[in-house]
Amino acid sequence: MYQEIKPSRRLDNVIDSFWTFSSNKSRDKFKVLPDTCTDLIFDLKRNKSFLSGVMSSYQLLETTNETDLIGIRFKIENFGCLSKIPLDQTKNLRIELSQIFPVKDLDILNQLGDLETIMSKVNFLESFIETSIKENYERQDQMILSVVQNIRSFNGVVNVRDLAKSHHISLRQLERRFKSYIGLTVKEFSNIVRFKNAKKSIATSTETSLLEIAFDMGFFDHSHMTYEFKRISGENPSCFR
Repeated sequence: MYQEIKPSRRLDNVIDSFWTFSSNKSRDKFKVLPDTCTDLIFDLKRNKSFLSGVMSSYQLLETTNETDLIGIRFKIENFGCLSKIPLDQTKNLRIELSQIFPVKDLDILNQLGDLETIMSKVNFLESFIETSIKENYERQDQMILSVVQNIRSFNGVVNVRDLAKSHHISLRQLERRFKSYIGLTVKEFSNIVRFKNAKKSIATSTETSLLEIAFDMGFFDHSHMTYEFKRISGENPSCFR
Protein backbone atom coordinates (compact mmCIF):
# COMPACT_ATOMS: atom_id res chain seq x y z
CA MET A 1 0.00 0.00 0.00
CA TYR A 2 1.28 3.45 -0.96
CA GLN A 3 0.45 6.55 1.11
CA GLU A 4 1.54 10.19 0.78
CA ILE A 5 1.76 12.64 3.67
CA LYS A 6 2.09 16.35 3.06
CA PRO A 7 4.85 18.15 4.98
CA SER A 8 4.14 20.84 7.53
CA ARG A 9 3.76 24.36 6.18
CA ARG A 10 7.25 25.39 7.28
CA LEU A 11 8.75 22.79 4.93
CA ASP A 12 6.27 22.71 2.04
CA ASN A 13 8.63 24.78 -0.14
CA VAL A 14 11.41 22.20 0.41
CA ILE A 15 9.57 18.86 0.44
CA ASP A 16 6.99 17.67 -2.06
CA SER A 17 5.76 14.88 0.23
CA PHE A 18 6.62 12.14 2.65
CA TRP A 19 5.50 8.70 1.55
CA THR A 20 5.25 5.15 2.79
CA PHE A 21 5.06 1.90 0.86
CA SER A 22 4.38 -1.51 2.36
CA SER A 23 3.66 -4.82 0.67
CA ASN A 24 3.44 -8.48 1.64
CA LYS A 25 3.74 -9.69 -1.95
CA SER A 26 6.80 -11.69 -2.93
CA ARG A 27 7.19 -9.44 -5.98
CA ASP A 28 5.63 -6.08 -6.80
CA LYS A 29 6.30 -4.16 -10.04
CA PHE A 30 5.50 -0.51 -10.67
CA LYS A 31 6.49 2.40 -12.89
CA VAL A 32 7.92 5.64 -11.50
CA LEU A 33 7.75 8.82 -13.59
CA PRO A 34 10.29 11.67 -13.39
CA ASP A 35 9.02 14.58 -11.34
CA THR A 36 12.02 16.93 -10.74
CA CYS A 37 12.35 15.42 -7.26
CA THR A 38 14.89 13.25 -5.48
CA ASP A 39 13.97 10.80 -2.74
CA LEU A 40 15.63 9.74 0.48
CA ILE A 41 14.36 6.20 1.06
CA PHE A 42 14.58 4.20 4.28
CA ASP A 43 14.09 0.44 4.07
CA LEU A 44 12.88 -0.33 7.58
CA LYS A 45 12.81 -4.11 7.06
CA ARG A 46 16.46 -4.32 6.05
CA ASN A 47 17.73 -1.31 8.00
CA LYS A 48 19.14 0.29 4.86
CA SER A 49 18.85 3.79 3.44
CA PHE A 50 19.65 5.31 0.08
CA LEU A 51 19.08 8.24 -2.24
CA SER A 52 17.03 7.73 -5.38
CA GLY A 53 18.59 10.31 -7.70
CA VAL A 54 16.61 12.68 -9.88
CA MET A 55 15.28 10.90 -12.96
CA SER A 56 15.45 11.98 -16.60
CA SER A 57 12.96 9.31 -17.75
CA TYR A 58 10.67 6.69 -16.27
CA GLN A 59 11.95 3.67 -14.37
CA LEU A 60 10.40 0.22 -13.87
CA LEU A 61 11.02 -0.91 -10.30
CA GLU A 62 10.44 -4.20 -8.56
CA THR A 63 10.27 -5.03 -4.87
CA THR A 64 10.94 -8.50 -3.49
CA ASN A 65 9.71 -10.19 -0.30
CA GLU A 66 8.07 -8.08 2.39
CA THR A 67 8.61 -4.36 1.97
CA ASP A 68 8.33 -1.51 4.46
CA LEU A 69 9.64 1.81 3.12
CA ILE A 70 9.37 5.44 4.17
CA GLY A 71 10.64 8.21 1.90
CA ILE A 72 11.15 11.96 1.67
CA ARG A 73 10.51 13.41 -1.77
CA PHE A 74 12.58 16.60 -2.01
CA LYS A 75 12.01 19.26 -4.62
CA ILE A 76 15.39 18.78 -6.25
CA GLU A 77 16.50 22.42 -6.06
CA ASN A 78 16.30 22.24 -2.24
CA PHE A 79 18.48 19.17 -1.88
CA GLY A 80 21.68 20.30 -3.58
CA CYS A 81 23.01 22.12 -0.52
CA LEU A 82 22.68 18.96 1.62
CA SER A 83 24.63 16.55 -0.57
CA LYS A 84 28.35 15.86 -0.21
CA ILE A 85 28.60 15.05 -3.93
CA PRO A 86 27.37 16.83 -7.10
CA LEU A 87 23.87 15.62 -7.89
CA ASP A 88 24.69 14.85 -11.54
CA GLN A 89 26.56 11.86 -10.08
CA THR A 90 23.24 10.52 -8.74
CA LYS A 91 21.03 10.91 -11.84
CA ASN A 92 18.89 7.81 -12.45
CA LEU A 93 20.85 5.94 -9.74
CA ARG A 94 20.38 4.67 -6.22
CA ILE A 95 23.19 5.81 -3.92
CA GLU A 96 23.96 4.70 -0.37
CA LEU A 97 23.35 7.56 2.07
CA SER A 98 26.91 7.21 3.37
CA GLN A 99 28.00 8.87 0.10
CA ILE A 100 25.56 11.75 0.60
CA PHE A 101 25.52 12.67 4.29
CA PRO A 102 28.22 13.14 6.95
CA VAL A 103 28.61 10.37 9.56
CA LYS A 104 26.95 12.46 12.28
CA ASP A 105 23.80 12.78 10.18
CA LEU A 106 23.73 9.05 9.48
CA ASP A 107 23.94 8.35 13.21
CA ILE A 108 20.84 10.49 13.72
CA LEU A 109 18.94 8.83 10.89
CA ASN A 110 19.70 5.39 12.30
CA GLN A 111 17.33 6.24 15.16
CA LEU A 112 14.40 6.18 12.71
CA GLY A 113 13.79 2.45 13.08
CA ASP A 114 13.21 2.83 16.83
CA LEU A 115 10.10 4.97 16.30
CA GLU A 116 6.77 3.12 16.22
CA THR A 117 4.22 5.22 14.32
CA ILE A 118 4.37 6.73 10.84
CA MET A 119 3.71 10.23 12.14
CA SER A 120 6.47 9.96 14.75
CA LYS A 121 8.84 9.01 11.91
CA VAL A 122 7.63 11.94 9.77
CA ASN A 123 8.03 14.39 12.67
CA PHE A 124 11.52 13.03 13.33
CA LEU A 125 12.51 13.44 9.68
CA GLU A 126 11.05 16.96 9.52
CA SER A 127 13.16 17.98 12.49
CA PHE A 128 16.27 16.47 10.91
CA ILE A 129 15.64 18.22 7.56
CA GLU A 130 14.89 21.58 9.15
CA THR A 131 18.15 21.45 11.12
CA SER A 132 20.15 20.32 8.07
CA ILE A 133 18.75 23.12 5.87
CA LYS A 134 19.70 25.73 8.49
CA GLU A 135 23.20 24.30 8.90
CA ASN A 136 23.79 24.26 5.14
CA TYR A 137 22.02 27.49 4.21
CA GLU A 138 25.23 29.14 3.01
CA ARG A 139 25.79 26.27 0.54
CA GLN A 140 22.59 27.09 -1.36
CA ASP A 141 23.22 28.33 -4.90
CA GLN A 142 20.84 31.28 -5.00
CA MET A 143 21.42 31.89 -8.71
CA ILE A 144 20.42 28.34 -9.60
CA LEU A 145 17.40 28.57 -7.29
CA SER A 146 16.32 31.66 -9.22
CA VAL A 147 16.77 29.88 -12.56
CA VAL A 148 14.67 26.95 -11.34
CA GLN A 149 11.95 29.33 -10.17
CA ASN A 150 11.90 30.93 -13.63
CA ILE A 151 11.61 27.53 -15.33
CA ARG A 152 8.77 26.47 -13.05
CA SER A 153 6.98 29.82 -13.50
CA PHE A 154 6.97 29.38 -17.29
CA ASN A 155 5.95 25.69 -17.12
CA GLY A 156 9.28 24.63 -18.60
CA VAL A 157 8.87 26.68 -21.78
CA VAL A 158 12.07 28.73 -21.59
CA ASN A 159 15.10 29.65 -23.67
CA VAL A 160 18.35 28.61 -22.00
CA ARG A 161 20.35 31.49 -23.52
CA ASP A 162 17.79 33.97 -22.23
CA LEU A 163 18.04 32.44 -18.75
CA ALA A 164 21.81 32.82 -18.81
CA LYS A 165 21.58 36.42 -20.03
CA SER A 166 18.98 37.45 -17.44
CA HIS A 167 21.13 35.99 -14.65
CA HIS A 168 24.32 37.65 -15.93
CA ILE A 169 26.21 34.40 -16.44
CA SER A 170 27.65 32.68 -19.47
CA LEU A 171 25.71 29.80 -21.00
CA ARG A 172 28.57 27.41 -20.26
CA GLN A 173 28.77 28.45 -16.60
CA LEU A 174 25.01 28.15 -16.19
CA GLU A 175 24.95 24.66 -17.67
CA ARG A 176 27.84 23.50 -15.47
CA ARG A 177 26.48 24.91 -12.20
CA PHE A 178 22.92 23.83 -12.92
CA LYS A 179 23.88 20.24 -13.75
CA SER A 180 26.05 19.90 -10.64
CA TYR A 181 23.46 21.40 -8.27
CA ILE A 182 20.25 19.97 -9.78
CA GLY A 183 21.51 16.75 -11.33
CA LEU A 184 19.94 17.41 -14.75
CA THR A 185 20.83 19.76 -17.58
CA VAL A 186 18.68 22.88 -17.93
CA LYS A 187 17.01 21.33 -20.98
CA GLU A 188 16.29 18.02 -19.22
CA PHE A 189 14.83 19.81 -16.21
CA SER A 190 12.71 22.14 -18.38
CA ASN A 191 11.38 19.22 -20.43
CA ILE A 192 10.25 17.35 -17.32
CA VAL A 193 8.58 20.47 -15.89
CA ARG A 194 6.74 20.91 -19.20
CA PHE A 195 5.79 17.21 -19.23
CA LYS A 196 4.37 17.44 -15.69
CA ASN A 197 2.29 20.49 -16.54
CA ALA A 198 1.07 19.00 -19.83
CA LYS A 199 0.15 15.74 -18.05
CA LYS A 200 -1.84 17.68 -15.46
CA SER A 201 -3.60 19.72 -18.14
CA ILE A 202 -4.52 16.58 -20.09
CA ALA A 203 -6.04 15.02 -16.96
CA THR A 204 -7.99 18.11 -15.83
CA SER A 205 -8.88 19.97 -19.05
CA THR A 206 -10.92 17.13 -20.52
CA GLU A 207 -12.78 19.41 -22.97
CA THR A 208 -9.55 20.73 -24.49
CA SER A 209 -8.08 18.79 -27.40
CA LEU A 210 -4.63 17.28 -27.10
CA LEU A 211 -3.50 19.44 -30.01
CA GLU A 212 -4.53 22.62 -28.17
CA ILE A 213 -2.74 21.46 -25.05
CA ALA A 214 0.36 20.66 -27.12
CA PHE A 215 0.46 24.23 -28.46
CA ASP A 216 -0.32 25.74 -25.03
CA MET A 217 2.60 23.82 -23.52
CA GLY A 218 5.11 24.93 -26.14
CA PHE A 219 5.27 21.76 -28.25
CA PHE A 220 5.54 22.17 -32.00
CA ASP A 221 2.52 19.93 -32.61
CA HIS A 222 0.73 16.83 -31.34
CA SER A 223 3.41 14.44 -32.63
CA HIS A 224 6.13 16.42 -30.84
CA MET A 225 4.21 16.14 -27.55
CA THR A 226 3.64 12.43 -28.14
CA TYR A 227 7.37 11.88 -28.76
CA GLU A 228 8.31 13.68 -25.53
CA PHE A 229 5.68 11.81 -23.50
CA LYS A 230 6.87 8.46 -24.82
CA ARG A 231 10.49 9.34 -24.10
CA ILE A 232 9.84 10.58 -20.56
CA SER A 233 6.99 8.33 -19.41
CA GLY A 234 6.82 5.45 -21.87
CA GLU A 235 3.15 6.34 -22.53
CA ASN A 236 1.13 8.31 -25.07
CA PRO A 237 -0.47 11.57 -23.89
CA SER A 238 -3.97 10.05 -24.21
CA CYS A 239 -3.11 7.54 -21.44
CA PHE A 240 -3.24 10.39 -18.91
CA ARG A 241 -6.75 11.56 -19.85
